[in-house]
Amino acid sequence: MNKYSILSISLLFTGLLLFGINWVSNGYSEILIFISLLTLLVGLGLNFISLAKGEKGSLKFISLVLYIAVLFGVTWFGPYHILRIITWLKNAAAFIL
Repeated sequence: MNKYSILSISLLFTGLLLFGINWVSNGYSEILIFISLLTLLVGLGLNFISLAKGEKGSLKFISLVLYIAVLFGVTWFGPYHILRIITWLKNAAAFIL
């Protein structure tokens, strides 16, 4: 069964939806961008799990190509989102410690 591949694709579309909601909204929501990046990275991890387990079908390869394209697009069109999240995480870690 392709449960990891299907879950990976669904997390990819969820992350894209959250990025789209942030882009359409008036302000910038750090928590929304953080959650969308987190869903994209968890989905990418599930994609690698599906590759390692050797799931049948080509969905795992389609998912991998889509993840490469989406992450390239995110870093190409919104590099400051990633820098803001990294700075936010650094400040949050300094506040906690």
